[in-house]
Amino acid sequence: MNIHKQIKAGNSKLLLVFSGWAASPEVFRHLETEPDTDLWICHDYRGMEFEEEALSCYREIRLIAWSLGVWVASVVLGKRQISFTEAVAVNGTPCPVHDRWGIPETIFRGTLDNITGEGMHRFNRRMCGKRDLLQAYEQIPPRPLADIREELEYLYTEIKTASSASPLFKGWTHAFISSGDLIFPAANLHAFWQDRCPVTEIEAPHYPFYLWKQWNEIWKQ
Repeated sequence: MNIHKQIKAGNSKLLLVFSGWAASPEVFRHLETEPDTDLWICHDYRGMEFEEEALSCYREIRLIAWSLGVWVASVVLGKRQISFTEAVAVNGTPCPVHDRWGIPETIFRGTLDNITGEGMHRFNRRMCGKRDLLQAYEQIPPRPLADIREELEYLYTEIKTASSASPLFKGWTHAFISSGDLIFPAANLHAFWQDRCPVTEIEAPHYPFYLWKQWNEIWKQ
């Protein structure tokens, strides 16, 4: 994977974001952090390498994982002893290809088989929901189709071959679920998270980061 260090100013705190599949770090460009907080964005999951040692300089780390990034974070962090002040899962689960707890396999395979310009436009439309949000999202230069196809193929293979005995990160402190999610069915998200951590349902599509300031207010309560 790649880590885009959007803010690297030698601060004592870090906001560590695990992006979703196909997303460019640019879709998080608007995220604001506290003055004493750096911001790193993990993306492009065509490998699972992670710079664990680079986190040692931070006194506090806040984790946010979105969509398939929830599974990536669960796998990567399950093998490491890293403490987080909070760990938030947004519209994703550690079981991303699952008829009850994730994306139904037929739908996941359908996405994998239709990674074309038109196919990605349809995916983005389902992900954004609102026309104005879709227009803003698609103004961000997309990653090359060959790259995101290779990324999803890699993720699908890793998900399907993962051993049930492999350790997964279980330190999630909160889950956010969008009521209008058309990628991960909201019912499946609730089914997974309901007994595992506090859940907040928000009125939003699968991509909900335009509500960033409102989330921060919720977390501070």
